[in-house]
Amino acid sequence: MRHPALLAVGLVASCSISACGPKSVPGGGPAWSRPIRELALTTKDTTGDPSRERLFETDVPLTFILEADFHQLRDDREQESEERPGRVILQGDTGQVSLPVMVRTRGRFRLNDYICSFPPLRLNFPSDSLVGSALEGLDKVKLVAHCRDTDTYEQYVLEEYLAYRIYGLLTDVGFRVQLALITYRDVSGEEGDVSRLAFLIEDKGALAERLGGEMTEADRANPEHFVPRQAGLMYLFQYLIGNTDWSILDLHNMKALRIGREYYPIPFDFDFSGFVDASYAGPHPLMTRYIKKVRDRHFWGVCSDEIDYPALFSHFNERREPILELIRNQAGLKDRNSWLATSYVQSFYDIINRPRAADDLIVNGCRQMRRK
Repeated sequence: MRHPALLAVGLVASCSISACGPKSVPGGGPAWSRPIRELALTTKDTTGDPSRERLFETDVPLTFILEADFHQLRDDREQESEERPGRVILQGDTGQVSLPVMVRTRGRFRLNDYICSFPPLRLNFPSDSLVGSALEGLDKVKLVAHCRDTDTYEQYVLEEYLAYRIYGLLTDVGFRVQLALITYRDVSGEEGDVSRLAFLIEDKGALAERLGGEMTEADRANPEHFVPRQAGLMYLFQYLIGNTDWSILDLHNMKALRIGREYYPIPFDFDFSGFVDASYAGPHPLMTRYIKKVRDRHFWGVCSDEIDYPALFSHFNERREPILELIRNQAGLKDRNSWLATSYVQSFYDIINRPRAADDLIVNGCRQMRRK
């Protein structure tokens, strides 16, 4: 459904100028290997069991095998690639449970084969095929995978997963994510099994249903039409993770959710953030005037007299320790990555808790709107 009121006609934005190895566990192996396998969700819980942990509502990882023709999928690099048949295999109380699924590649930047040898995927499950399984409730779901089969790229997956989890600590109005340990099995026989961490992203329709709203189809938006507190919260979150690869005007890496008469920004895709600091990431050409690398921060929020930044700073401060604990307790995150992530978050808090820095870099460092 299109919502003309959200369209930003005749509006442009101008920028103000402001300027180790894996952990070990008893018994050996990398830190994630045993905890994730031991805590993995299976199909053993029944649908009627009130204690059952549901997808996107737990940090317990899901373990499954994904069978498909990955030799062919690696060559599917078009925007609208063909769906390939596959199967998801889960371990249940009485043995393995095999579920049909259609798999296709997706994305833009990470779809390029010179960036990612393993492309991002979308899984499409037949209706009602998942009842009683650990995947119950899924339909179409985005899968964020390892891009390249190395430990470094697996760490990027965990860090981007944490970015979504951090946003979830700040607000319910965002995409939920589910960590998974997936074994990719190539049915063509051309490639061997690969087991890597990944995460599933809540479908936009499921998000809208959960929040009692609807996603719009607008491709541009007027920042003034979003709920000011929610827009300000999203701006600050993007600043916290050091992300400038988004636009609230062009809805780049952004969805617009309508609840009643109000609009909420829903951000996604955080791999170009300083928090993740992927080796392939760099500042957008428009940002090179302000930053030289993605670990540098620049506030990309649009100016609004209706945003109460002191109140938002308090909101972020209330969630400081839960955010830091989330990072510290993340299974599989290597010591060096954990230290870099926590120190990066701490540097954000150093800014918002120094009034002069917060005013210069955030409150007065926003982008001014002007009409053509």
